[in-house]
Amino acid sequence: MALERPKSLRELALEHLRNSIVDGTLKMGQVLSERRISEELGVSKSPVREALAQLRDEGLVSIEPQKGARVFTLSEAEVTQICDFRQAIETAAFELALKRSPEGLAKDMAAVVDEMKSTRTSQNERRYLELDTTFHHLIFEHAGNDYLTASYTRYVGKIAALRTHLAKLPQHTDLSYEEHVGLARAVRDGEMRVIRELLEQHIDRTRQAYSSAMIVLEGTAHV
Repeated sequence: MALERPKSLRELALEHLRNSIVDGTLKMGQVLSERRISEELGVSKSPVREALAQLRDEGLVSIEPQKGARVFTLSEAEVTQICDFRQAIETAAFELALKRSPEGLAKDMAAVVDEMKSTRTSQNERRYLELDTTFHHLIFEHAGNDYLTASYTRYVGKIAALRTHLAKLPQHTDLSYEEHVGLARAVRDGEMRVIRELLEQHIDRTRQAYSSAMIVLEGTAHV
């Protein structure tokens, strides 16, 4: 059995920062100090700088000359583009997965939905969000197309961070869970037409929810 290679300082910093952005520990728009991060992790600024550059490529961090780095923010237009991207790429992956691995996809999705139910009972929101990301990644695992997977993986962090942001909205997780149950059932039944409809509904609700959240935030800012 091959030994697992130890992670480099860059990889450790990258994993720490990515996870902190995705789980909401680092908030959208928050300023990121290389010095503070390096002190917290006990590493030099170099691996932190390299990690921030990678996160910029993933869309999780913005870096401006003379201003430094900060966690990404999203406009409504950008959210719409993300939703368009997801709709197109996940539909394509679903079609391939149902042709190439329908039973495997159905089995794995059913298992994830079962665990989602358990995390809702225990009110483990962080684990639920991790499972949400896993559920959608299963589509690509079973599609068997490296190019589709690579395209999706490049933005999966930003999609997961957006998911965390929206989870704070009333009833969002309840509706999300029901939609995942419906998708898993449609996969089991091989109903691609139903999958398209449910996926469109599921992703479009993300756009609508973010729009509503922005209105609330803007209203609060003027109080």
